[in-house]
Amino acid sequence: MVIVMSNYRNHAIGGLIFALPFAPGIFYLFFALLGASIPDMDHDNNINKVGTMLIWGVILSVFLFFVDGLNISALLLVGLAIIFYISKHRGFTHTILGITILSYVFLLMIMGFIPVFMRLSLNLGISIPTVVYIFVIMAIIGYFIISRRYYILYLAVLLVYLYLFPIDYLSINWLSVFLMFFLGALSHIILDLFTPSGVSFLQPFNDSKFHSNIAWILIILWLLASVYTLCNYGSFINNFTPIFT
Repeated sequence: MVIVMSNYRNHAIGGLIFALPFAPGIFYLFFALLGASIPDMDHDNNINKVGTMLIWGVILSVFLFFVDGLNISALLLVGLAIIFYISKHRGFTHTILGITILSYVFLLMIMGFIPVFMRLSLNLGISIPTVVYIFVIMAIIGYFIISRRYYILYLAVLLVYLYLFPIDYLSINWLSVFLMFFLGALSHIILDLFTPSGVSFLQPFNDSKFHSNIAWILIILWLLASVYTLCNYGSFINNFTPIFT
């Protein structure tokens, strides 16, 4: 049995590798990096982050309610904090169902926050490029879920990339964003399958705990899907054209 040391760096690298064949552009790999951190948000070590997430979610919910009306994205932030707080480590957040739901919630939250902040700035008569909002939202999410040790590096790389290659809100492929979140989180689960404790990733449908033999099957399936995608759509590294259009 292969034993993989489960730490942030390995999970981050795993998330990037798993997302790479399916990413329509380098920008989308940032979401895979974020996704790779999502499953461990239920860990006791992240209780302070979760508490901060809850507080800011409540503050934003109240603030936006009075200045812009009921805001779903702020409520989703509160909901995420509650899920992470009540979830048992390697429980819900380490299941296929869990990462599917969480990836979708993160997607909706990002989609909702950006236009809200754009609308607020326009009401104040301030014109700000959409890429600034994208950076701010991704920086905030990264603050909550990325390891403090690597957060400044994440922030610096994101800033440089968005400065050199600005992204417009309307040009974002949201299906690909969801896929990046999901693949990043899935890679986290697969790496944890190599650890001695394993993962019950099919809960609540199956409570069995799985190990490295299932991880290898998932890796083979990922390889087959990667080859199919690259053969049919090409590699974004070579041509930088979207593969999901």
